[in-house]
Amino acid sequence: MLQILWGQSPPTVGKIAYQLNNTDVPVEEIFNHVSIATPYMDLIDEFTLEEQLRFHFKLKTPYGGITIDELMERMYLTHAHDKFIGNFSSGMRQRVKLALAFYTKSDMIFLDEPGTNLDKQAFEWYCHQLKNANPNALILIASNNAEEYPVHAHLLNIMAFK
Repeated sequence: MLQILWGQSPPTVGKIAYQLNNTDVPVEEIFNHVSIATPYMDLIDEFTLEEQLRFHFKLKTPYGGITIDELMERMYLTHAHDKFIGNFSSGMRQRVKLALAFYTKSDMIFLDEPGTNLDKQAFEWYCHQLKNANPNALILIASNNAEEYPVHAHLLNIMAFK
């Protein structure tokens, strides 16, 4: 469902229309307005962390003017700036994906099972990032783990629509 909402896959039935400030946004341009973090999303294994971040922010705008160095500090990964992504643990990879979603200027942030592969400390980091995320962005979280949702979340059980 998230892939349909963020414009990656077309719906099998019906139509999705995107608008921003009462202006239609073509589906082929929706990528300019979204950030995505999923466990199955790939990072570039041959890039170092610093290269991955620089590449990403050549295509997207950083939220809040954050620099690459500041982002590595916020991820607690400054020690890994020259380490290849291919040598990262699954938890480190997930932290990078989440940080890219949280710190990219976006109108919508999609998080699919955001706590996947995070240890306790990294999960607390995720909760802190979620609490301090862009207040103007719509954040959509798909998860079966209630701990991954903020306290004030509006929950939608898609099973109720079967």
